[in-house]
Amino acid sequence: MTNLFDVIPERFFLLFAGKNKQFYAEVLMILFEQYQIHHFGIQYEILRDLVQELLETQVEQGFVYEAEGDDGNAANTTSAESAADREKQQKHGNVAEAAASMFAEDTMRLQANGVLRRLRDQGWIDVEVRDGYRQYIVLPHYTSRLLAVFKDLCTVRTVEYQRYAFVTYQLLTGEEAKKRPAVAIIEAEEMTRQFIEELRVLINNMKHHMEQVVTKSSIQDVLDHHFDEYKTKIVDRSYHRLKTSDHVSRYRQAILTHVQDCLMDDHWMTKAVEEAVRSELFSSPEEAQERIRAALLHIDEGYRNLDDMLYQIDLRHNQYLRASFDRARYLTQHSHGIDQQLATILEWASVVLRQDEIDREELIEQRLQKLQGLFRLQRLGQLHEASLLPPRKRRQPHRPEEHVVIEVPEELRRQMKQQNLERMKKTITREKVRAYVLAQLGEREQMSIVELAPTTMEEFLYLHYVYLYGYDVQAGYRLARSSENRILAIGDYRFQERTVQRVKQSVKRLVR
Repeated sequence: MTNLFDVIPERFFLLFAGKNKQFYAEVLMILFEQYQIHHFGIQYEILRDLVQELLETQVEQGFVYEAEGDDGNAANTTSAESAADREKQQKHGNVAEAAASMFAEDTMRLQANGVLRRLRDQGWIDVEVRDGYRQYIVLPHYTSRLLAVFKDLCTVRTVEYQRYAFVTYQLLTGEEAKKRPAVAIIEAEEMTRQFIEELRVLINNMKHHMEQVVTKSSIQDVLDHHFDEYKTKIVDRSYHRLKTSDHVSRYRQAILTHVQDCLMDDHWMTKAVEEAVRSELFSSPEEAQERIRAALLHIDEGYRNLDDMLYQIDLRHNQYLRASFDRARYLTQHSHGIDQQLATILEWASVVLRQDEIDREELIEQRLQKLQGLFRLQRLGQLHEASLLPPRKRRQPHRPEEHVVIEVPEELRRQMKQQNLERMKKTITREKVRAYVLAQLGEREQMSIVELAPTTMEEFLYLHYVYLYGYDVQAGYRLARSSENRILAIGDYRFQERTVQRVKQSVKRLVR
């Protein structure tokens, strides 16, 4: 593994060692934004004007830019620069002072040029001279990657966890995996590594917010941190999406099954190794097989241990909620405790003693109004008869209303009885249906239901009950489905064809 300072310059991070570190951080963010816009280099004048605009804005807000040496201290302090560099900086400083006395804008431009020169000297940027003697700023490979990391750290982003599982599933099962299996496996391993890393970042962020909330000194600060920081940045953007619609278990089992099939399939492994060596991903078949197998095992381990990761995330979330609640409860009790009340009284007394006699009476009156909430006052008065609890009285016994019996005439009773009998005679019962069917059967054992085709409304009703009781063992007959299963149409009626068969009932004696 290469040494870090064999890749980046030794003075690379001195940019953040001085008083202007906040200013340089914003300059680097502007540099990265322009790098994303201009793919083949940034014109020197464009970036200089943007730095000058930022510098003017900061100065209007009270920022004082001090030229710094390579050690991060002010330019007039002792540094490790050579004599020629110090002479050059002194010369630029004199020019800047002369320009400041005449034109403030030229001073800002000189300072912006100084910022870009420092970025170049410490290895953050390279300056190229192209056609027409125009200068272009290009970023070394390490600068662009580091600035991307800084940008990601400063950006609150919504993480699509399901995207990692979906892309991994597509890489393992797509058409490209059949043509180039080794490349697909390596890419799937990288996607799995990013997915696991995002889950770890979520766990660490929850721990960080838990440590922050316990340092809050007021209930309002606790509530602001919970709703503005934790809920907005963690729950809404990551935790809630991970636990609900953005759940990764949708592709988990399919990924594990495919990985196990690949590990057990020797033919597939041979094909993947040959493709990896042919594509010059690895130098030898042994190295290719070892690397592909390790990638498959890494994917399998990542998704197999996913439950443990989700459990740790739930645990951190519950720990934060408990810490936030305990902190709010402690601050609530502490702000109204006897110690806090005594401290408020002592503070009030010290302020009163420091005031002049002229303002002391007015101040005492104001302070007394604020101190009324510290004491529990009770007002006592004369005992009044109306305030006493009245004695309980015995409940009066319930007295229902007198029941009036109305005699029903005998003639009315007879008429109602006759009406009920007539209604009962018209009622179709099981016995009437059985008698009706058996009368139609006569001496036969079976007949077609066509013979029961209705010609009157009463026969139509009987036909319904024949179907209804046709599957009752106590009906005396049963309906059997015909082999043809036809739909009969007789007149205005259509019904399925059935065979009516006689059933001999056996008398069973029920014993309790």
